Amino acid sequence: MSIKTPDTPDNNTVDDEDYFIPSTPSSPLTPCTPFPKEYPNEATCIESFHKCFERRYNACPVFYVGSLQKACKQAFDSELIKERRPVLVYIHYDKSIFSNIFCQNIFCSTIIIDYLRENYIVWPWDVTLESNKNV
Repeated sequence: MSIKTPDTPDNNTVDDEDYFIPSTPSSPLTPCTPFPKEYPNEATCIESFHKCFERRYNACPVFYVGSLQKACKQAFDSELIKERRPVLVYIHYDKSIFSNIFCQNIFCSTIIIDYLRENYIVWPWDVTLESNKNV
């Protein structure tokens, strides 16, 4: 994602990676990595993701633990239309400061968490590591 900022001339853009939060002992993002480098299955990744979010933000939406395919199946399997819920796919990129700002101020706020729990099945995926971009 490229953005224009007030500090950049009209012909230049700033990539969100330019706002990378460095790994320092004082950084709130250092205690955990959303997805492990190696994992046996998607459920393990999502459980790790949830634990990381809980540590960072003290709260987070309820994440569906399983594959995206299973999340979609659960979303639309109910015979009662009122019980069906859309799947919200949350794509996380840990190297962008905008991810931290979004999560801290919006995604992990109580009102959003409550709304998502009642109305959506939330399936997260982390694309920070190159290997997770092709899943």
